[in-house]
Amino acid sequence: MFGKVMKKFLAITFFILALQQFVYAATPTVWQNGEFYIWNYGQPFASPNDLCFFLRYENEKIGNPQCYNAGDWERDTIAANYAKWLNKNLDTRLAASDLKPRNQHISKRLGELKDKSLIFSSIRNDTLWLLLFTETANEPQKIANFPLIVYPNKADSTEILKKIANDWFGKSPQIRLTDSEREQMAKEPDAYFAKQPQNDFWFGISAGLNRAKIPLTPNSWYKNKLNSKVKNYREPTNNDSNSAWSFIKDDTPLFTAYIGGSIYDFIGLEFGVRYSSHNVKVDNSQTIYDNLDYWYFNRYEFMLEFELMHSFLPHKYVEIKPHASFDVLYSILSENISLKDETIHSAGTDYYYNNRFQFENYYRGVSLTLGVRTAIFTNYAIDIRTGLVYRGRSNVIVPSGDAAPEPTVIGNSTTDGFISAGLEYHIKWE
Repeated sequence: MFGKVMKKFLAITFFILALQQFVYAATPTVWQNGEFYIWNYGQPFASPNDLCFFLRYENEKIGNPQCYNAGDWERDTIAANYAKWLNKNLDTRLAASDLKPRNQHISKRLGELKDKSLIFSSIRNDTLWLLLFTETANEPQKIANFPLIVYPNKADSTEILKKIANDWFGKSPQIRLTDSEREQMAKEPDAYFAKQPQNDFWFGISAGLNRAKIPLTPNSWYKNKLNSKVKNYREPTNNDSNSAWSFIKDDTPLFTAYIGGSIYDFIGLEFGVRYSSHNVKVDNSQTIYDNLDYWYFNRYEFMLEFELMHSFLPHKYVEIKPHASFDVLYSILSENISLKDETIHSAGTDYYYNNRFQFENYYRGVSLTLGVRTAIFTNYAIDIRTGLVYRGRSNVIVPSGDAAPEPTVIGNSTTDGFISAGLEYHIKWE
């Protein structure tokens, strides 16, 4: 009784192992109307006719395959020595590269297979081993083992053939090439580098962060800007009034929409609109701000970017494109301010709110940007960018003589850094 239970247990264990018997070393090409050869070392596991039957049964697109015994391989003394060596060394711990033939004669014969498939069959340690050889690799491209305790009968060869036909030759076949077509294909570059440089058009959106404090730079450069506050509408007393960051918050989210194009994956132009919102850094200890509800500036920037790039193809469906750019931009600050109760005004409050400091109508600037764009399946890309932006005054307002006091125009120049991540859609053509 115990012996029967153990036999059933072992049978189930080996069956589970058999479900995992396929080791994939590479993906072989399946040829339509191809030729298949069985190279037996010892007792044959199946007939060529049975193999062809299950190839057609599992893959109806495979056409009309032809199957044969590889008698010329079995009669070749050097190949027979290699078959003997394979039989002696077959083991689940070995990879396909460990079974690579060292003899140049065998390597040459494998290279002459062209669009034929050679299946090596051998029994070792009560296990049936099957190896697939093709011309595309000087080692087995597929390896499978079937414990004979799971497949003890001749009828079990049909299950083995079904698994082989489905797992090795189940994908869509390719049309067999003539000798001239094969010669032409051999002259073509690798698939990763076969593409010609392309023209590209894209549009995208991005989100990020900009701030005056640039990493790895001294804090003393920004002390006046970051610690300053607006104490009075009409008389700003900041130590560094040249920078807008002395008056508005510099650490804020950044959003961009852009559209661009490039030629030959090398040189391009891009136009973008960037938006950010900046609260005024008021000194809340000043009583003049008691009635203030909110006060902030929306910044809109219009950018024209000249871009240089280079394309890499680490994978057939993945493109990595580092790029660097020089931008020219115009920056506009739009004010939003409101009192808590606009029906209550005092003469002093009206004066300050009507004659407070203001920014220029617009600022001109430049930006230097570095980035890397990763495209997937040609049309979709993720773009990471970082850079430095400088903005300067467009003009300077100078109060005249005895005229009424003009608002103080501030923000002579600003410098800040940014980082952003964007999603893009690309349209490419050669």
